[in-house]
Amino acid sequence: MSLSETAKQIAKDQTPANKGVSSSLYRLLHVIDLFTPERPVWTADEIGHVLNVSRATQYRYIKALIKAGLLASSGNGTYRLGPRFIVIDRQIRLSDPLLRHGPPAMARACRVLGQAQLLCTYFGNQVISIHQESMDAKIRSSMERGRPFPLFRGSPSRAILAWLPETELRSLMLAHAPTIKEAGLGGTWQELRQWARSVRSDGYYHGRGEIDVDLMGVGVPILLNGDELVGSLTTIMPLQTLSDRALQNYIDVTHAAAEEIADHLSAR
Repeated sequence: MSLSETAKQIAKDQTPANKGVSSSLYRLLHVIDLFTPERPVWTADEIGHVLNVSRATQYRYIKALIKAGLLASSGNGTYRLGPRFIVIDRQIRLSDPLLRHGPPAMARACRVLGQAQLLCTYFGNQVISIHQESMDAKIRSSMERGRPFPLFRGSPSRAILAWLPETELRSLMLAHAPTIKEAGLGGTWQELRQWARSVRSDGYYHGRGEIDVDLMGVGVPILLNGDELVGSLTTIMPLQTLSDRALQNYIDVTHAAAEEIADHLSAR
């Protein structure tokens, strides 16, 4: 993605959902978002150009991020992500309640089903896999830990999307209408709302080949006290035709594991 395209994306991401975030904090967070496997290092001027800020402001942001350990010098006037992210990653792995209570429940479910499961959470319009459990080494999902995926495609994502509050769904529709329509979720707010209500009525989302063409999944929400959405749990398996009885078994076991995780979280 070119610098101008990245700058346009930042402007596009100024959705109603994050208008309450201060502009300075929002820009600081976007500095972090610039660093990807495709572009792991950036110069100060490139950062300033993308954020559309003065040179003095760009250096103020960079200095603050370096002091916090979130950026580090990479030599020759370039910068990379800083070592504090390693500390944060360890803290999350050791302290996140989802990661403490999710894997044991997933392991038991996978032993019953002989398949794999993904535990996901979300922010904004992105879904993040935080753990994968598998009884079949041949099942390899591209939704690896920490890799963001769109909220509008795939069983793990749609099992979250359908359970978002309608105010959030409406905001997403306002900000991402073309993407939502392209994903087959409806061309109007009314159609998106009807899709979400239909999935919630079923209690699960069954997707086929939406992320990985050779896999399919049964995704359910993880709900605290029956209504507070924290993420999704998805059983994934090779693409195949399932009998109604087999599908119902996947749904029931996935629901039971998700409810076990939610019960542990609610009891904290």
